[in-house]
Amino acid sequence: MKTTRRNALSALSAISGWAALGLPLQANAQVPEPVFGTPGKDSGWIPTPNGMVEAMLEMALVTPADLVCDLGSGDGRIPLLAAKRYGARGLGIEYNGDLVKYSDSVAQKEGLADRVKFLQGDIFATDFTQATVVTLFMPPDFNRKIRPMLLAMKPGTRVVAFNFGMDDWQPDDSVYVDAQRGMLWRVPAAVGGDWRLAFDQAAFQKVAQPTLLHIEQKFQKVTGHVVLGGERLVLWDLRYDVDRLRFAVIHQGQRLDFDGRVSGTGLEGSMVAGGQPVSHWKAARSA
Repeated sequence: MKTTRRNALSALSAISGWAALGLPLQANAQVPEPVFGTPGKDSGWIPTPNGMVEAMLEMALVTPADLVCDLGSGDGRIPLLAAKRYGARGLGIEYNGDLVKYSDSVAQKEGLADRVKFLQGDIFATDFTQATVVTLFMPPDFNRKIRPMLLAMKPGTRVVAFNFGMDDWQPDDSVYVDAQRGMLWRVPAAVGGDWRLAFDQAAFQKVAQPTLLHIEQKFQKVTGHVVLGGERLVLWDLRYDVDRLRFAVIHQGQRLDFDGRVSGTGLEGSMVAGGQPVSHWKAARSA
C-alpha cells in the first residue's frame, strides 16, 4: 500500500465553504443553503473537507476522460470540482431532493450543467456502472453493502473514500490531510480459479500441453501455482495490478518469467526463459 502526504493541501481543508474550491458560496437565492446533517437514506449529509476533496481527486489521477460519480453527493462539491478543475464529467447520486436542487443550481451558475448531472434516488437502485472514478463518504455498514457492486465494475475503476474503509479490502493508496485519511482502490479483474495453459509449441517445445495454472485471489492479492510437465511449481515474484499478472517459476533448473493480461474471458501473454523470449501463451478457464 502506498501512502501519500500532501501538507500543501492542509491549509485548504481549514477554509470552510465553497471558496477554497473556487466555487460560489451561494448558488441561488431561491435555493436554500445545505444544512449540516440534512438526512438522507443511508446517511446524513456531512461534507467532505475541501482539502480532502482535492487530494482525493488528485490521488485518483482524474482527467478529462473520466466520469466521476459521487455516491451520496450532498452539495455536489466533488463532481463539480472534478469538472471545473480537471475537465472530467461528473455525476452525483443523492437521496435528498433539496440537496439535488442546490447542486443543480451551482452547476447552472458555474456553467457546468453540460458536464455535471445530479440524480435524486437510491444509490442501490441507480446505475453508475459507466463511472471510471467513484467517490464516497459513507459509514462502514454502507461500504460493506456497496462493495460487491464496486468490485463488479470494470477493472481499473478507481474507488476513493474518505475516512471509512472497505473492511478487509485494503486500499492501494492513501492520502492524509490534517490527519484525516482518504483511500484509493483500483477494481481488480477476477482471475481466481483454474486455467488451462497453452504455449506456442513452435517456440517452446519443452512443456507438455495442456498445463494447469491455479490462482487464489482475495481482491488485489493473488497466490498460486502451475503444473508443468506433471510438476507442481509455486508462483513467486508474483505481481498483480488490475488486469496484469506477472510471476516466475523454476522449471528443470531454469527460470521462466510469465507476463500476461486479462483478455476477454481469458489470459494471454509472453514467457521468457533465461532472459530470452521463447513463447506466447494463452489460458482459458478450466471446466
